[in-house]
Amino acid sequence: MKKQKLKTVLFFATLLSVLLTACNNKDGKTVLEKSKKTPVVKIQSAVQTKLESFIGITGTIEANIYSEIKSPVDGVIENLFARENQQVENGQVIAVINPNDRLSLISNNQLQVQIFEQQLKPSEKNTKEYAKLEQSLIKAKINLEYAKNMYQTNPVICPINGIVTHRWLDKGSQVTAKEKIVTISDMNSLVVKAAVNEKYFAAIKQGRKLAVILNAYPNDTLTGVISLVYPQINPETRSVEFDIKIQNFSKKLLPGMMASIQIPVAVKGNAIAVNVDAVLVSPDNKQFLFVVNKDSIAIKRIVKTGITSGKLIEISEGMNEHENVVVMGQEVLKDSVKVKVLRTPKGKKK
Repeated sequence: MKKQKLKTVLFFATLLSVLLTACNNKDGKTVLEKSKKTPVVKIQSAVQTKLESFIGITGTIEANIYSEIKSPVDGVIENLFARENQQVENGQVIAVINPNDRLSLISNNQLQVQIFEQQLKPSEKNTKEYAKLEQSLIKAKINLEYAKNMYQTNPVICPINGIVTHRWLDKGSQVTAKEKIVTISDMNSLVVKAAVNEKYFAAIKQGRKLAVILNAYPNDTLTGVISLVYPQINPETRSVEFDIKIQNFSKKLLPGMMASIQIPVAVKGNAIAVNVDAVLVSPDNKQFLFVVNKDSIAIKRIVKTGITSGKLIEISEGMNEHENVVVMGQEVLKDSVKVKVLRTPKGKKK
């Protein structure tokens, strides 16, 4: 009996609470009714337009004509006549290398001269011992001069006209045969060297113009022309390599500068396009969007997409031109729900 009375009291208490809540709402609506507000969305019309899809890659400015000047022998750099940014000419002596063999032979003969000179100091003149040491000293000096004249230093000759862009060693450095001393670049042969995956091979054609932006000059959009497409796919990276020649640019370019390159890879002349934000992906990996009809009903539409160009994406299947697509608020919509379209205030563009 007591339990029955308790249930009755709880029932009326709950009912009273609901009535009070309803009365306190100024518009007279319950909390449940308020939770069912009409979703507010923004729409845009699908348009038919030309779309051009790009990929962005990076490249590096390098000289097509350059030379890595290397030592011909093991030895010591006796003289180095070229520094960074210095203009050099074909045939000019860049460095002089003193070979290790020559240095060793001269050093041994110098040591012999020093030994005989030290032995002569305490010896008495006009003695057989002194005369013998004197003859040995004369012979050692002759051998020293012979070593200096017979075994010459090795000059390193510049093979091209250009500018020293890197100096790897300094005067007095020990150097091994074929070790780099300086790099010389022909600044008239500078190009942007780049590579792109082989699936875009058809887009890389000699003579094609591309938009290029150098990190050193971010406010300048340059025109580059593909000057060379290398005739082999890199087997390690599966990419095609190519050179871009910068056109009509008067500012200073240096090897090593980085460039951003935009390559058009697909063009659609009359594509049905919508804002890329309008397209959603379902858990089963299907693409869809919401189309609003004349009765303000948002209808879920399964679509297929094509290329993307900036903020627009091609709808290859599932839409017609001028249909209204939800571009804001679509994330919370369900199929066939009534919506309120957010109107663009007068004087403002959509």
